Amino acid sequence: MQKTTSQKIRLGIMVLTSILLFTAGVYLIGNNQSFFTKTFEISSVFKNVKGLRVGNNVRYLGIDAGNVEAIDIINDTTIRITMKIDIRTKSFIKKNAVAKISSDGLVGDMIVNIEPGSGDSKTIENNDEIKAFDPIATDEMLSTLSETNENAALLTAGILQITRSINEGKGTFGMLINDKNLAKDIRIIIKNLKETTSKTTTLMKNLEDISQLMDNDKNLLGMLLNDTVTASKIRTLIYDLNTSGTEFKSMSETLNDLVEELAKGDASLINTIANDSLLKQDLKETLENINSGSQKFDENMEALRHHPLFKGYFKEKKKK
Repeated sequence: MQKTTSQKIRLGIMVLTSILLFTAGVYLIGNNQSFFTKTFEISSVFKNVKGLRVGNNVRYLGIDAGNVEAIDIINDTTIRITMKIDIRTKSFIKKNAVAKISSDGLVGDMIVNIEPGSGDSKTIENNDEIKAFDPIATDEMLSTLSETNENAALLTAGILQITRSINEGKGTFGMLINDKNLAKDIRIIIKNLKETTSKTTTLMKNLEDISQLMDNDKNLLGMLLNDTVTASKIRTLIYDLNTSGTEFKSMSETLNDLVEELAKGDASLINTIANDSLLKQDLKETLENINSGSQKFDENMEALRHHPLFKGYFKEKKKK
């Protein structure tokens, strides 16, 4: 009888324990799958779910907020994920929220993280669709990194080859660096270029000054170029000098011929001059013209001495 009671007690304990374990399991599973809480559904469209499965957790700001309800393939590049979210988080999730698929730790299951969007937006509603963010996959990152490393290796090899060529004196740069005479010649060329540039600058400044002088009516050069009255006077003066010089030369030649005849002692010429009144008158006029031409020439020369254009010339001639 006691044995039967003991067996019954043990059996009862086992049954009760089983019931408790079953209840706890159902509660945990139901709680994890949101069986005992009110929920609403939202969806998001991805290009790659990266191993995400139905039932995986959905988190909002790192807090468990629901789970993946369904994964549907729309076409060859689009996959829709339907998520069942706890109703208590509805007021915090906005329509501009962003869904991201990531790993729960280094080796954990894939989960969906919902992050709030920027700016103000309305609260999300049941069956709304939020934006999805597709990060670069790890294999793509490794492939890109591998390609970058290969390019860096090729670049390093090229730079190393160029450095060796320069050190060995090959190529233009190597010759410039290792040939001392060539480097010296280049320095001389650069020095000459600097001097030429400096002289060119000075010449341009002088030309600018001359141009300013030519545009200025107050100086001699500007007056000659811009003052038509003064230029006309100078042309008249030069013409008068040429005319006076020509007349003076002609009269001098005539007088020289006459003096030569008189020096020969030609009596007939003397008698002719003495008896011919017209010839005496012509001779008198000739002498007067010579005197007048000489006077005009002296006046013109005096005017030239005081003219600003020729004043320096006569001063230098006087010093000599």
